[in-house]
Amino acid sequence: MGKSHHIQGFKGTKFSQQLRGVNLEQVLIVAIDAAKLHQKALICNYFGDVIEKPFFFSVCQSGVQILYDAIENAVRDTGAVRLFLGIEATGHYYEDIVRQMAKQGYHVQILNAYTTFEERASALSWCKTDDLDLVAIAHAIRSNKATESRLAEGLQRQLRVLTRARRSEVRKRAILRTEIRTIMDIVWREYQGYAEHQNGRVRKVKVFSDLWGKASLFFMEHYPHPATVCKLGEAGLRKLSIQHNLKLRTSAMRKLLHVAEQSLAPDEQTLRPELILLRMKLQDLRSFDAKIIALEKEIEGLLLQTDGQLLLTVPGLGVSTAAELYAEIGDISHYHHAGQLVKKAGTNPIVKQTGGGMGAYGKISKQGNNHLRYVTYLAGRSLCLHNEDLKPFYERLRSRGKHERAAFVAMGNKMLKVAFAMLRDGQPFRSSNPSYQLAKEVNKKLQFNCFIVPSAA
Repeated sequence: MGKSHHIQGFKGTKFSQQLRGVNLEQVLIVAIDAAKLHQKALICNYFGDVIEKPFFFSVCQSGVQILYDAIENAVRDTGAVRLFLGIEATGHYYEDIVRQMAKQGYHVQILNAYTTFEERASALSWCKTDDLDLVAIAHAIRSNKATESRLAEGLQRQLRVLTRARRSEVRKRAILRTEIRTIMDIVWREYQGYAEHQNGRVRKVKVFSDLWGKASLFFMEHYPHPATVCKLGEAGLRKLSIQHNLKLRTSAMRKLLHVAEQSLAPDEQTLRPELILLRMKLQDLRSFDAKIIALEKEIEGLLLQTDGQLLLTVPGLGVSTAAELYAEIGDISHYHHAGQLVKKAGTNPIVKQTGGGMGAYGKISKQGNNHLRYVTYLAGRSLCLHNEDLKPFYERLRSRGKHERAAFVAMGNKMLKVAFAMLRDGQPFRSSNPSYQLAKEVNKKLQFNCFIVPSAA
């Protein structure tokens, strides 16, 4: 007979090997439910017989010792020869427990929160209590449903913390920019653009090509009201442009004067509350910009110290996206094939098949790491637009009627497979574009460093 395969693949084979030939009465399962203050644990055997009823412990020296003592007592009382520990990935609260227990030689499996939700649902229990969560975790451990077993370490962990922080700051800045746009609509609505009617058609004309550029921000901060711009005139605007290096073109100055003269904005005294708020919001915006730049500088420096710099050789993948993708993938040696990465991201489509038919692919599962899933989508969207080598794949999907967002996800999955191969083999992206140059491709993305191709390359 040929080599046997487990229904759960390599993961299942490894799990079954630990159980084969062992008295299951001597297999203990330790389920841990993490929280901010009060963690709870349950110890049972493989058959579900409770050895230690649910008990609380704290994440401190004395609190974790309570957990150690309970495990050691259970092992001694049952003569256990196998021990499986699992914890639900609740926020960041589980990380200290996993890290501390690893120091004591305990291997803790990490369970996706969605897995425990499904376990409760399969038991037809829609209640949620600490004890029910522990039972669900224990069932998931027994069914070998853990998704990860190690925490990110070293530079990869630092990148994960910083890229997630950057993503959070970028989102906050986007909300702030929307608030500033709203205030400017009240103060001077044509500042963001005005309508021009020609030949029965309407088109939007922007005063500034970039609303968040240096020149636009300068006027929002110092001359936000149309009356103040009218007083300056074209000569005054040109003088300001030279003094503050705004690089205003004559066309931009004339458009700014045009919308100022045509504006129906109330007087400055009436708009005083909005102008105060605008100044405050612009100060906050400068703070966000400074924080994001500082984070991006740190991220870039760290990325260039890791294998993740290989991802910068992919056209269409910028520093922040490459760093985030590398950090969320984790140690590539933990995976045996690229499909595991796709499943970890939760971007694998749900397949429904019955009666021997071909089956149908539905929505993505969304059962994986939501951070990896988000950056996978972003990477897919960017590659669809900016990678000439992979763009034909996107165009084929669209020609078959695939929705644009679905095509972005499919491209993201393709990128995960490409990234797996690149990181596993330590090889850069291979482009068929004759104008592609590896060093040039990477250096055009770097803002604070310079990339030098190793001599071996």
